[in-house]
Amino acid sequence: MKLEVRHGDGGVTTRRLEIEPRDYKLQRIDGLPAQMVNPSAEALARIQREGAMIAAVRAMDSPEPLFAGGFVWPARGPISGVYGSQRILNGEPKRPHFGVDVAAPVGAPITAPADGVIALAEEDLYYTGGTVMIDHGHGLTSVYSHMSAVTASLGQRVSQGDMIGRVGATGRATGAHLDWRINLFKTRLDPALLVGPMVQ
Repeated sequence: MKLEVRHGDGGVTTRRLEIEPRDYKLQRIDGLPAQMVNPSAEALARIQREGAMIAAVRAMDSPEPLFAGGFVWPARGPISGVYGSQRILNGEPKRPHFGVDVAAPVGAPITAPADGVIALAEEDLYYTGGTVMIDHGHGLTSVYSHMSAVTASLGQRVSQGDMIGRVGATGRATGAHLDWRINLFKTRLDPALLVGPMVQ
């Protein structure tokens, strides 16, 4: 794969990257209510509307590189789900998991892992329940799902460490945790690659 970076002064840096294969885990969850595995037609229409809201945030290209200060973990706790793992719900294979799950008790604080602007703050989305999205600039966005409380406001500028919500089990969740995801426009990234090991 070729990576090309165009600098502000017009210079170009090119690097060839070798992408290593990666093994992904399988997670099986059985005994779920049928509607959690196969949503109704009404729920699918809602999911489509909410998906359009999320896609609009991921299409943003804000000019300020608010991500430049780096990232830290937004919550503390055991890692209960990893990027790329495929979930098999009631025996049905589903899409891979594109985030990192941090198990924590309901009400535990969730903080901004990097500077940014709150681009979405919703208390009740179908899949993700209480949800916040942060625009970090230049197409880099992050999402925080299943919150029991959303404390950030749309348009609010946040600094690394500012509280944005509290851990919960809202939306389609089987227990209290934070699902943290990162996107560069439509490309999904593993949040764990942006931070060091979890320190509890």
